[in-house]
Amino acid sequence: MKIPAFVLSALLAANLAYADPAHTIRATDLHAESQSDAATLAFIPENTALDVVQRRGAWSQVKAGAQTGWVRMLDLRFDVKPGSGSSNSGNAAGGLNGLLASGRTANSGTDTTGVRGMTEEDLNKAQANPAEFQKMQSYASDKAVAVAFGKRAQLTQSNVPYFPEPAK
Repeated sequence: MKIPAFVLSALLAANLAYADPAHTIRATDLHAESQSDAATLAFIPENTALDVVQRRGAWSQVKAGAQTGWVRMLDLRFDVKPGSGSSNSGNAAGGLNGLLASGRTANSGTDTTGVRGMTEEDLNKAQANPAEFQKMQSYASDKAVAVAFGKRAQLTQSNVPYFPEPAK
């Protein structure tokens, strides 16, 4: 069955105009690109309603008021219409979006990280690595930058005592 070009064009236009409603579950930055080090366009407070217009890996492009930018997917909760099972399952644009988004495309994978503990043998075999230590120190932030970040992220300072020395 051949689909007329004007029908396909109308469906694609409807899909582009459709956005999934969501809200932020925590305060977050609106980035210019889907990268952690991209320029910050705005600060979005917790529980802000917005529309997700595109997804790319662990990032979602959103329209928040008059601004469009990227936020981390884990900072969002999608609004689900009662009885629908998903926010866009009841419309043609949402169905087309699912069809077009299926399949793997460049930069659409999701990274996962597994964590395992170190064994006593791992600790006994550990050796100093001065080059990696120097590299690690190059990532350090000075106090003024850290304090400014904490204020932007609305973090509060806590003093945590050191663990007591182990009994010998």
